[in-house]
Amino acid sequence: MKRPIAISLSPNTSKEDVRLAWYLLLVHMYWKDKRILSRVAEKVVKRFPGHFVSLTSSGRQALYDLLRSYGIKKGDEVILQAFTCIAVPEPIIWAGATPVYADIKESSYSIDPEDVKKKITPKTKVIIVQHTFGIPGPIKEILAIAKEHNLVVIEDCAHALGATYENQSLGTFGDAAIFSFGRDKCISSVFGGAVITKDKNRTRMLQEMQSARPLPPKQWVAQQLFHVVLFSFVLPLYFWHGVGKAILVIAQKLHLISRAVAFEERVGKRPVHMEYSYSPALGLLLIKQLDKLDDMTKRRCEIAARYQKELSPTPRQSGGQASSSPFVRGRERDSSPSWLRFPVLVENPQGIILDAREQDMLLGDWYDAPLVPASSSLIAFGYNIGSCPRAEEAARTTINLPTYATLTDTQVTKVITFMNHYGNTEN
Repeated sequence: MKRPIAISLSPNTSKEDVRLAWYLLLVHMYWKDKRILSRVAEKVVKRFPGHFVSLTSSGRQALYDLLRSYGIKKGDEVILQAFTCIAVPEPIIWAGATPVYADIKESSYSIDPEDVKKKITPKTKVIIVQHTFGIPGPIKEILAIAKEHNLVVIEDCAHALGATYENQSLGTFGDAAIFSFGRDKCISSVFGGAVITKDKNRTRMLQEMQSARPLPPKQWVAQQLFHVVLFSFVLPLYFWHGVGKAILVIAQKLHLISRAVAFEERVGKRPVHMEYSYSPALGLLLIKQLDKLDDMTKRRCEIAARYQKELSPTPRQSGGQASSSPFVRGRERDSSPSWLRFPVLVENPQGIILDAREQDMLLGDWYDAPLVPASSSLIAFGYNIGSCPRAEEAARTTINLPTYATLTDTQVTKVITFMNHYGNTEN
């Protein structure tokens, strides 16, 4: 069976990755070899000259450690955008600080500098700039605001590895940046993250935090490696009478694989991987992915260019006005997004996603709530409904089209044809 179009089910995984995961499951000699972590760090830092890197078990651990390195504590405030994952406010809360949510620009999906100005108080210490979908956010405007108020700027590059603005890599503008190597990010080792900064002393602090953590236990590492293997045969069966989906659910219930967001996180509790350092075994997966990053980014950009050129405008019943374009119009000039996903504004996202399933296509719903997963406790994360109306409207009207590198030209055409059906028939 052919691999279906599936935006969120480990889209970066290739046959080469599966073979390596099988090998690592059978040969454990690399699981505790910390020399591998040095190799990973060297490959990451080569992309960011003049910077230092600290590897972490996840993007949220990267942000947690970074906030602690800046002395963020109870009583402090950190500004971030709504229209995000709980993985961003979680570390703020774990550090004892208060997340303060700013609205987004309507068309760019990134934080609105004007709303940031309104949210700054004497307690504000940090502003986080999220480069949503790999599209550069208003980093220079935020840096100017931060300089005026003596604030730290952290770039959230979980979606943006490989993206640039004015020929400069995202992640190199602010005081520091975090990256995620999760299962559906630009490159994947199932779990993993990193901090980069020009501050050598801060990097030393971050590395000391990592040294104090043990390597993950064998069972947890096996779960992540088996995730790669499992999806190699779950994906072709995903839409075949629901067999693939059933296998996936059973594997999660039997704890053969782990979830991207654990249930306890939805109420603000720390997941188990926050106690571990980055796994050398997963580091070997990441090395293979890093070697392919440039080609993968190029392919994503090619697919995004086709969407921009070939998609018809998709009408939306929003204030009586139709969307004049199906793609993001507010991205910064002179930017080269990594296009982790391609956002489209529609009136009936869930209906379109369900109809797409009927054609064996799993489209994306990032983000279908101001904080996702939508089942998370907004009270636990300090978000008040109505406080960021543009983010909430974006959550109501946005779906994502796939851009992952293994998507074939025929599959891209299928997505475009499907979406243009809505563009030509909705009223």
